[in-house]
Amino acid sequence: MAIIPEMILVTQRDEMERWEVGKYQEDRAVGTSDGVFSNIQFICPTTIVIPKIIHTIYLSTVKHLRDWVTSFLEQHSRINIFNQLWAMMPPHSGFARFNKPYSEVTHCSGKEMKALGCVIVPVFTATLSNPSASQRIPFTETLLCVKNLV
Repeated sequence: MAIIPEMILVTQRDEMERWEVGKYQEDRAVGTSDGVFSNIQFICPTTIVIPKIIHTIYLSTVKHLRDWVTSFLEQHSRINIFNQLWAMMPPHSGFARFNKPYSEVTHCSGKEMKALGCVIVPVFTATLSNPSASQRIPFTETLLCVKNLV
């Protein structure tokens, strides 16, 4: 597949475009830093499709969170408690009940991901209640991580 020369010319940033990007950010009181996207040759920060990137990052984060939570709960022998609480979540406005136990979920639709974000923290908190002395610190730190990711 050949790269169209006009596309390369349009996407390459010259000095004027860099100045315009800086002015755009300055006008909106946005700090500048060397981020992942600012150094990619064919991406202009003012024309990048932010919602698609954010959605992709969110999908990856939720998948990682699901896998990590499952692994953590299995390691501490609490996956069955979590699955029971997960299945007991009643349906309510804007929240559809889950059809499968948490550990059997292999793929989430957008609706399921939204629901997961709404209930994972309270279900996870209830699952990790009454820790032993050796579990108290890891459970507290894990809950904090899950809250921050959600």
